[in-house]
Amino acid sequence: MNPDQIDTRIGTDSTATFSHGNTLPLCGVPFGMNYLSVQTTDEETNWWFSPRDAGFAGIRLTHQPSPWVGDFSSVLFTPVAQVDQPLLETYVPDDATFAPHRLALRVQEAQVTVEATANTTGGALHLSAHTEAPLYLRISAAGARVLTHTPERLMLAIVNFSGSEDPQFTMFLSLALPPKTTLTIGEHAVTLTIDAREATLGWATSFISADQANVNLRPLIEKPFDTQVAENRAVWQTALDQITIHDANPSHVSLFYHNFYRAQLFPMQFYEIDAQGAPWHYDTTSRQPRAGKMFTNNGFWDTYKTAFPLLSLLQPARYAEMLEGFYNSYLETGFLPRWLSPDERGVMPGTMLDAVIADAAVKGIATDLMPKFLAAMIDEATTVSPDPRYGREGGQEYRTLGYVPADIHESVNKTLDYAYSDWLISVVARAVGHEGVATAYAASSQNWRNLFDPELKLMRPKDRDGHFLADFDPLAWGNGYTEGSAWQNSFAVYQDLPGLIDACGGPEAFADHLHHLVNQPAHFKVGSYGQTIHEMRELSALPFGQLAISNQPSFHLPYLFTLANDPASTEVLVKTLLTQAFDPGFAGYPGDEDNGSMSCWVLFSSLGFYPVTPGSGTYVLGIPLFDEVTMHLPAGDLHLTTTNNQPFFNFVASRTFNGQPLTNTISHHTLMQGGQFTTKLRLLP
Repeated sequence: MNPDQIDTRIGTDSTATFSHGNTLPLCGVPFGMNYLSVQTTDEETNWWFSPRDAGFAGIRLTHQPSPWVGDFSSVLFTPVAQVDQPLLETYVPDDATFAPHRLALRVQEAQVTVEATANTTGGALHLSAHTEAPLYLRISAAGARVLTHTPERLMLAIVNFSGSEDPQFTMFLSLALPPKTTLTIGEHAVTLTIDAREATLGWATSFISADQANVNLRPLIEKPFDTQVAENRAVWQTALDQITIHDANPSHVSLFYHNFYRAQLFPMQFYEIDAQGAPWHYDTTSRQPRAGKMFTNNGFWDTYKTAFPLLSLLQPARYAEMLEGFYNSYLETGFLPRWLSPDERGVMPGTMLDAVIADAAVKGIATDLMPKFLAAMIDEATTVSPDPRYGREGGQEYRTLGYVPADIHESVNKTLDYAYSDWLISVVARAVGHEGVATAYAASSQNWRNLFDPELKLMRPKDRDGHFLADFDPLAWGNGYTEGSAWQNSFAVYQDLPGLIDACGGPEAFADHLHHLVNQPAHFKVGSYGQTIHEMRELSALPFGQLAISNQPSFHLPYLFTLANDPASTEVLVKTLLTQAFDPGFAGYPGDEDNGSMSCWVLFSSLGFYPVTPGSGTYVLGIPLFDEVTMHLPAGDLHLTTTNNQPFFNFVASRTFNGQPLTNTISHHTLMQGGQFTTKLRLLP
């Protein structure tokens, strides 16, 4: 698909009380260090863009991964009608361009068309006046100060963030000024007066130093704006061309590529290339630059399930590079990261980078790092941090009792995540030849059984004496569960789904249990949350019972039917979700998209296979959405063909790979070799 056909406003029609994605219309290049967006309000809020709001506060340089986390090092570029004009202006959303590589809109009050583009560390703004007055451009940021300025250059230091180990964490912004520019310097703002009808402003950032910002700017100084746009467009075209789709339904194709765009934004690069060509980054813990790569703006609790498995398939070299960065984070903090923005936020349960590491281990990615990662994973599993942002909260109790007790927040989810992580440690240990370690951690991965109630077939919190808490309500949120109830969170036994199925009474009983999950009313009780949160509303807005596809804990639930010998239920459910719960519009998601995690659920599900258990190297098969797909993988092309692909054909009749029949799973290794994957659909199961 042509990048110009992507509208980056997918999922942006969101608020704090209901999410259709909680995304931003980000312009840049894949996994860049900076993105540009439009800000439509002058209020102090993390929800600073609305797709239908005609307000215009400026083009925002942003690093915000989620409104729940907030932004850091943000800057506004605002064309204005005069030097002292109030900030909020007007634009026409329907006439604006929101493409991955280019923003363009007309500011009504200033009578200026502003265009913007960005590469990894810098970019440019192009201004075109529609009057005879000079061009005025205000550059503003909380915590901004002018370091140096000449007729050709302006250097700003910007200290604004939503949280960092370094309270003086600084971004340096270097700007190449257009000719005939004068400066009016105010508090936290500089206004450029440009004696021209048309002008281009080049910019680049650095989190390391002003000198490094100039290094990052240097390649852009003499490069025309249109050339930069074309180069950034070409980067996106190459990225999108890795998967080619032919299908009779253009809306399905559009849905795929809009999600493919979203899948290539996070994590963001957080390192730079010095004048000698070596990578280095700013270490917020020691508050100094360090050699090596680094990445940020990623919550592993969300992204380990889908986003990293997609990278392992399409871009294993980039995956390895990211692992290198995450290991550097461990070296600098003493713990593997959980939620980075720009450094550790410590939100969400579990230490789910473990899954990203183990999935790489079984897929042969970054094998040289695996002995080091194994030591780090064991260190994190056995070390109690005085700072709850790091490591396993309740980890001492987990090791002693075999579960996290109910008086510790999110005890059920923490127990299940730690048991899964124990298995992931065993996977990495086995990959590097430490069989004793592998055996020990595989055994403790069975700790999920300590919270399983065989009567209800659900996980329940226990007190420190080993008793299930009384007054249990499976519809009550919180009370040991994360962003859900027992129904959404009791099936996170990725490492031992056959064991879970047996504990529920076998495949038939387990399938009946799943049918009850999806066919009961989409009711909830606020439980220990004490109020209705947006995830509750999003659950109830879709008629899928307790299946909250709006949030990550439910992502694998549709595929569990297949593992219970009921693939027909997986097939019809996945196809219904794809066609009813998602679209490429402003309200395109049923909940928070979360750094590519939900986008990658759409991508995998529409291709017809899904990574239920990262760390296993196996995909569970579902139902493909497209007539023909070609995936250009590093070792060869993978061709996916679907016959009888009619809207009302919701079931799989047969599958073959290179002529050999398939049942319900396929290995990552098999797919990576390329070949012909053919699926035939039918009307009835």
